[in-house]
This record gives sequence, structure tokens and C-alpha cells, in this order.
Amino acid sequence: MHYMFNRVGGLKEDLPAGWLDRVADAVTAVGNRLSQIEDLIFGNEIFQARTRGVGVLSPALVDAYGVSGPIARASGVDFDLRRDEPYLAYDALLADGSLQVAVREDGDCYSRFGLLLDQVKVSLDVAEACVDRLRSLERGPVNVRLPKILKVPEGATYCWTENPLGINGYYLVSRGEKTPWRMKLRSASFNNIAVLPEVLEGCLVADMVAILGSMFFVVGDIDK
Repeated sequence: MHYMFNRVGGLKEDLPAGWLDRVADAVTAVGNRLSQIEDLIFGNEIFQARTRGVGVLSPALVDAYGVSGPIARASGVDFDLRRDEPYLAYDALLADGSLQVAVREDGDCYSRFGLLLDQVKVSLDVAEACVDRLRSLERGPVNVRLPKILKVPEGATYCWTENPLGINGYYLVSRGEKTPWRMKLRSASFNNIAVLPEVLEGCLVADMVAILGSMFFVVGDIDK
């Protein structure tokens, strides 16, 4: 789903015909392959030997560097905004048990890779629950009529959301005009990757491949 599908006041248009069936088929296909991937990778003795106890990230370093998301939860830091400060439909997904927060304790490469697999399973449950809810919704308007120019009231606001890589923060300042006076985005990757000098200390050069692969960062987030 492209980001432009969401608009102020609703959605760009209604769901395309057959889209829910295609989503359900994709969820089923991914779910059927997960066990094969788990056996192939996580059951591999070589993979375990090269990832267990490697690149350990402690909860203290998570707090010191502002690390968030699956990397933090793989170190035992049990924090997820979808559960701790629910927004959108997450409170309903929590109530029916579709959304679970996966946490691991060891904080090494193996735990981070394992937590990512755990989160894929949770995401499939969430996607399946959302498809079921969308099928049961009554038909109605998908967008409200709005003026061509929206002026946000003067003031400042901050909100944060749980994203696949961690916490994204959004700080917006308005002077009551049609464009923001100031906007600042806090993406997860910069903080998550800033802890690397601490994690890499004492490791082998060959371990860097596994460590970097387990950090789940996006270069664009760091460059911005």
C-alpha cells in the first residue's frame, strides 16, 4: 500500500476489487513458507555458531542510545507503542489477541534474527485479523469533503509511532499558515546504528556481517 493512499480526512479511494482476497492469499503463502525458513536458517548449526553470543547489546546500551524496535526487544526491553500507547486499531487488535509483543532476552545476533521471525508471525496474525474486519465493514464514504487549503492552528505538537525498525517521532510547529513553520522527524535507524561502536568492540572482523545484518537499519534514515 502506497503512503499516498492515506489522505487527510480518509483515503484516496475505496479498496480495489479483489484486493482483500489477494492479501489473504499472500498471508497464507508467507505463513506456509515460514516453517521452511525457520528450519533452514535457525536450525542450522553453522548459523547458530556464528550468531549466538555475537554482537551482544545490553539493556543499558539500549537506554543510553535510544535504541528501539525489534533490536531493543531482542535485548529484553519490553516496549512497543502499539501496546503501550495504542493508536489506530491496535487497541482492538490487542483486545482480541491478534497483536502480541515478541521479546527475547539474550541481545545477540541470534536473538535479533529470531525476534524478526517472531514479528513476521505476529504481523501475519494482525494482517489476517484486519482482512476479517474489513470484510465485515458496511459500505460508506471513504473520504470527507475538505477545503482545498487547510490551515493548522498555531502551536506545536509531537506524536510517535511504532514502525518496523523502531520508534519514529514527528514534531510539527505551526504559525497558523497553510505550510508548517518547522517539522522534525526522528527516525529509528540513526539511534539504532549509533550503538554499533559499542557492540563491535572486541568482535572479529568476520562477525561484522552478522552484526550489521541483525541491526535492521535503512541507510536513508541515517543520511537524512
